[in-house]
Amino acid sequence: MKTLFLSCLVVLSLWGGTIQNDEQFKTAVASMGSADKLVLMIYTTDDCPECAYMKRKVFHEKTVERYLSQNFVVIEKNIHKSKLPDGYDYFGIPTMFFIDKAGNKKETIIGSKRAQPFLSELHHIRGIK
Repeated sequence: MKTLFLSCLVVLSLWGGTIQNDEQFKTAVASMGSADKLVLMIYTTDDCPECAYMKRKVFHEKTVERYLSQNFVVIEKNIHKSKLPDGYDYFGIPTMFFIDKAGNKKETIIGSKRAQPFLSELHHIRGIK
């Protein structure tokens, strides 16, 4: 019985609820003020080389970094350590969700990309806002 109770506690602690109740999301939206930005929520793990490539190389390439800072607020969720919001399931990592201030998912990218194709995707996603 004790094991069942502890298992339930672990499951409940990993359940994140809705995106609107996610603390990182709320902080990201608050940081935007009146700016017309989207949240880019990236799911990662500590041992994911593609995640590291995106975070260390692609996100910091000059044109990508500039465009990201002007149009997005980036939050990271480690799938093994963070509470993941309902409705934001992943098939592989990295998974990047693009979310408006109201919590509506606009687009999802799975996997890593080189800087220029990723920048093109960002332009496309801003266009469907």
